[in-house]
Amino acid sequence: MIYLDTSAAAKALIDEDGSAAMRQAFADGTGFVSSRLLAVELHAVADRRAISTEAAQELLDRVALVSLSDDTLARAVELHLGLRTLAALHLATALEIGDAVESLLTFDLEFAAAAQRFGIDAGPRV
Repeated sequence: MIYLDTSAAAKALIDEDGSAAMRQAFADGTGFVSSRLLAVELHAVADRRAISTEAAQELLDRVALVSLSDDTLARAVELHLGLRTLAALHLATALEIGDAVESLLTFDLEFAAAAQRFGIDAGPRV
């Protein structure tokens, strides 16, 4: 499965560079997994951009969402990633999932670099 962060998922809802590729990945049935944080973030994007909540929810229904455990929260702190809070939580979640994560799909260059330091192939490849 591919770990999906908000910078990539939002492109399926917003018309910008990379949007067509993200929409195609969802249309192709690519297997995505993410933290439940993605739901909060995508609904916030929908609210800010006047996108229907139904469109955000339809996209989320195609992603396996993983709950944040206390261990995941602790790992985000212990790793001293230097990332913004939600990116640190997303990376800690991807690391907790482990081998089930084949790669990480993000358009956040700092997040991609941090993931790669932990051996996770990351970047905007769809």
